[in-house]
Amino acid sequence: MTSQVQPVRADKDSGQDGTIVNPGANQGRDTSVGDEGDDANELRFNEEARLIREQSQRPETD
Repeated sequence: MTSQVQPVRADKDSGQDGTIVNPGANQGRDTSVGDEGDDANELRFNEEARLIREQSQRPETD
């Protein structure tokens, strides 16, 4: 006796196929306490933003 496997069929196509789900999207920015690496990243990004602002206000010399 040989059993035959029947293919699984979906009744209807879902419009949500391939949608990226982020359950925390409505919570806003994560303000929880971070570790030293997070603090270092924030310091570095703030310094980089400050330097970009300074450079954008300098007259071009080229």
